[in-house]
Amino acid sequence: MGKRLFLLLGSFTAFYYLIRVAYDMPNLVHGNPLFLWWPRGAGGWLSRIRDIAFYFLFALIPYLALFRWYPSKKAPLSILVIIFSLPLLFLLRYWTEVEWMGRGGRLKTYFENTIFYVLIFSVYGAVFYFIRYSRYKELQQKDLEIQNRQSELSFLRSQINPHFLFNNLNNIYSLVYQGSAQALTAIAGLSELLRYMLYDTTEKVPLQKEMDYIRKYIELQKLRFDHPVKAEIHMEGTDTLIPPLLLIPFVENAFKHGDFSGTGQGLTITVFSGAQKTYFHCCNRKGMRQKDAGGGIGLENVRRRLCLLYPGKHSLLIEEDTLQFTVNLELTHE
Repeated sequence: MGKRLFLLLGSFTAFYYLIRVAYDMPNLVHGNPLFLWWPRGAGGWLSRIRDIAFYFLFALIPYLALFRWYPSKKAPLSILVIIFSLPLLFLLRYWTEVEWMGRGGRLKTYFENTIFYVLIFSVYGAVFYFIRYSRYKELQQKDLEIQNRQSELSFLRSQINPHFLFNNLNNIYSLVYQGSAQALTAIAGLSELLRYMLYDTTEKVPLQKEMDYIRKYIELQKLRFDHPVKAEIHMEGTDTLIPPLLLIPFVENAFKHGDFSGTGQGLTITVFSGAQKTYFHCCNRKGMRQKDAGGGIGLENVRRRLCLLYPGKHSLLIEEDTLQFTVNLELTHE
């Protein structure tokens, strides 16, 4: 509250000088200004400070009344306080300057000379409050949007874990069922990948770390096959930061629906990273397997994450024909 009042006082002082100069402009044009920017002597400064302090009260009362009761259910009370307080303050100012300080003058004349300033400074206090209140609501709305965005991102990332586990546990189950010697290696590889997924909770990770995760994932997937699997990764450029687990859904999708029979081209991943942009290209030959009726959350998940993390700063192009499935992703860094 103290900071707000200090800001109100500072801005009011500047507004006070602006109004005084504007009101005195005809005299200033004729070379006979009545208002002096720099008062003469200690008495002049004391009078100027007293004048600013009195008029500041006319701005302060509407501000405090609105701050206390607006926009609650008692908002009409703030109007009543303003309506009754301002005339009382005006009469107090008149009594102080005319009666107590002995300057003389009729109330009507005093009213005509000061009513302009009283009204405009009172309105200034109310306008200042509504500007600050509007700014507060704007910041509150942005904060709420950020919280909702973070909650949705957390939810989307939490979806990746069970989706990942479901796919890989099925693979490990198949290896165990077949009595494969690779089952223990697959479990150890899955444990290493889960460590990255569960314990690396930073907002962004180095691209190289994400690609290392993808390489380990590919090595784990290769254990499913009893023949060599073609999977090539080409990476160039400088290391940069990206959200964790952003690229893995594309690779998961390739292994889930791709052709890795040994006769096809397998999987090709190309990554180029620069200071401004990161390019990710993933291409695999399509397999004959049909998509699961209840699956398919991976690509929709990553689309939504991209919209939240890179709004207007990404391009995702997914192309599919009878033979190939291709993903081209471009990220623009801040």
